[in-house]
Amino acid sequence: MKPFVATILASCAFLLGACSHAPVPGSSKAPPAQLSADGSAPFNEKDLAASRAAAVLDAQRSAVSRAAVLYLDEETRAEKSSVLENYLLKTPQHYVAKYKIVSEGQDGAFYRVRLKAWVYNGRIASELRALKLSGVSAAAPRAAFVLRGAPAPAFVSAFRETFVRRSAAVIEDFPFAADAALAAGPEEKLLEAAAVSGADLLISASASAAAAGAGLNTGFYPSRADASVRLYDAVSGKLLLDFSGQGSGIDSTEAGSFSKSLASAGELLAQEAAVRAARAFKPETPLRIKFYGLEGLEIVETLRAQLLRLDARGVRLDSFDSGTAVFLAVPRKPDPQEFASSVLRGDALGLEMEGTSPQEIAFSLPR
Repeated sequence: MKPFVATILASCAFLLGACSHAPVPGSSKAPPAQLSADGSAPFNEKDLAASRAAAVLDAQRSAVSRAAVLYLDEETRAEKSSVLENYLLKTPQHYVAKYKIVSEGQDGAFYRVRLKAWVYNGRIASELRALKLSGVSAAAPRAAFVLRGAPAPAFVSAFRETFVRRSAAVIEDFPFAADAALAAGPEEKLLEAAAVSGADLLISASASAAAAGAGLNTGFYPSRADASVRLYDAVSGKLLLDFSGQGSGIDSTEAGSFSKSLASAGELLAQEAAVRAARAFKPETPLRIKFYGLEGLEIVETLRAQLLRLDARGVRLDSFDSGTAVFLAVPRKPDPQEFASSVLRGDALGLEMEGTSPQEIAFSLPR
C-alpha cells in the first residue's frame, strides 16, 4: 500500500460491520475465518464518513473475493469471474461477520483503509456450490457441443437438455462451438479447438428431417429425422462413441412435423449418449489433501499457491473449519505418495507429513 496518513486505532477500537443476516439454508457451520484486506475510495473532503464507508466496503469486497477464490479452480476462476461479481461481491457485507479497522487515512485523491475481516467462509462456499461454481457440479466433465451440417435448433435444444439431465457431464457454450466455418471444416480442427478451450469432451452431431409420407389427404404431415453423434475425449482426441438414430413426428404443418421429429431424435440420441458416455468416460477422482493446525485464511492462501505450482489440475479448497483445510486436486501422475513428496519439496511453511492413502494425503503445520 502507498504510504498515507494513517490513524492507528486504540486498543478499544470499534468492532464494526457485525452481520445480522441469518445463514443461508444449508450453509456450512464453520466459524468466521480471519484475513487482512485493503480498500480505497475517492476522497470526498466534504463527506469524510462517506469516503470511509466506501473504502471499508471495498476492503470487505476484497476479503470476500479472496475467500471465494480459494474454492474455485483456476479454469472456473478465469471463466466465471463475472458471476462472482454479480452475486457475492455485489453485497460483500453479507459475508463478513465483523471487521476491525487497523489503519485509515487520506492518500492523495483517495481514502484508504486496512482492516482485519472475519468472513463467513462456510457461507461463501455454500453460495458458490449453489451457483455451480464449486463442488461436484463444477468438477464434472465439461463438454462442447457442435452441430455440423444444416441448422436443426429443435434437435440441438432437445439433445442438450436431455444429455445434461441424464449425464454427469455438463455442456458449456465454448466460443469455438459457435464458429460456423470451424463446424463446416475437418473434425480434427474441432478437436484441436476443444482441447485448447479446456473442454473434456467434444460432441459432434448432425441432424436432418424429411417427409415420411403424403399428408395432403389427411391434413397431417408425418416426418422422420435422421441424426448421428460422435463423442470424443477432447484431450487425447480419442473417439469414444459413434452412433446414429432416428426420430419421428406428425403435425398439421410440415414445419411443425419436422421440428417434432428432430426433437424426438435429439432426445433419443442424448439418452443413448449419456448411457454410453458413462461407460466410456470415467471422470478422474480428485485426491483429498488435508492440512491441520492452520490459523486464518491467509495461510490457506499460501497453501493454495504452493499447490498450484505442482503438476496437478483442478486445485481448489473444499472446506476450512476449526483449523483444518481440505483441498481437492487431480495429480497428473496418480501416485499419492509421489504427490505428497512434491508437496513437501515445494513447501516453505514447515509442513510435516501425517499420512497417505489412495484417496487422501495429510499434513500438519506445527504451532
